[in-house]
Amino acid sequence: MNKSVLLLGSYGQSNLGDDLLMWNYLELLKKRGYTEIYVNANTTDHLPRPVRQAYPELQVVDTYSTSILQYVRLIKKVDCIVYGGGTLYKELYASTGRSKYSVIVRMMAFNILAKLLGTKLYHLNIGIGVLRTGLGRFISKMAIGAATESIFRDKKSYDYAKDILHIPAAKIKLSTDGLFIDHVWEKPWKTQSLKIDRKKYKNVIGINILSDIPDWIDRDKYIQTMQQFVLQRLKSGDYIIFVPFQHAFNPRNDLTFMQEVFGDLLKKKTGYTMLDKVPIDLASSYLRQCDVFIGMRFHSLLLATVNAVPFVAIAYDTKCWRFVTETNYPHAIELEELELAELNRQYETIVSMKKESKEKLRLITRQTYAQAEEDIRALSL
Repeated sequence: MNKSVLLLGSYGQSNLGDDLLMWNYLELLKKRGYTEIYVNANTTDHLPRPVRQAYPELQVVDTYSTSILQYVRLIKKVDCIVYGGGTLYKELYASTGRSKYSVIVRMMAFNILAKLLGTKLYHLNIGIGVLRTGLGRFISKMAIGAATESIFRDKKSYDYAKDILHIPAAKIKLSTDGLFIDHVWEKPWKTQSLKIDRKKYKNVIGINILSDIPDWIDRDKYIQTMQQFVLQRLKSGDYIIFVPFQHAFNPRNDLTFMQEVFGDLLKKKTGYTMLDKVPIDLASSYLRQCDVFIGMRFHSLLLATVNAVPFVAIAYDTKCWRFVTETNYPHAIELEELELAELNRQYETIVSMKKESKEKLRLITRQTYAQAEEDIRALSL
């Protein structure tokens, strides 16, 4: 018997982390016998080529042009609805350019509608971000409470749902991030050399920074610190690879931001590469060519983990800090505390401890994959 499902997420935004999750959940749903898969996307232009090739029959639902009536028909048609990962419940930062409640209000309405229509709805490996207001907490409580089951990717999110939002314990579970439900990211799909003369440089450093940071962060200081760090590393003989985890769709994407921050600064410099995009089938290949990675995007840290690339996390929000603390990974700085001296200290430490860091990351990977696999087996989809 054919089974149909609607997969929801922040897809079609050229965001590598969301693209990794989309692949993993499509593979999971296929293994669970779903033959008719609908997926929402903000645009079809940025769906990854490997996804389009592997799933030619994938039915894409435009997130914003689909009418309420069309959504009602789709909700009634499918056997279930799956949210595939992400920090779903949060109040948006002003730097995103959107209303702080815009996303969670939309999800509350959608989830309640699904419940009224009798369609099962699952949150898989999701997180709860910053909910600073009573209204934000109320909206999130209503939205999560309407779901059939919610699996959280970190303990802080799980505890928040249980103790602050008072979601019944029978409806929530603790697991890990959706990246760990498929082993495909542990090694490169394809390899592509960045053609770096390894004999010429001391270390190859991958760097990912982003524009959409919390409103309370001193933005000028953050940018200046990263500029100074890059200049110092180039001067000391290291090679820099700038790794954008989002390269289009969002006008504040990583590529545009890094070009603004470093373009003029490095105009007369050598010893660096600014990647214009990172396809999902080359992401692991690119990261593995780095000796050390300095990362901000959440899934850049997870991808570095499964590829055993020692990294220093600059934790710009709750999910990043929760990951490094819950896995006891020591090389991390909260963005609020970012100082050039501390970033240099963390960098020098991890360079001197690359072997130990790789072993730590391999241990985290084994443990996290084991947990994810056990939790997915127990999931009744």
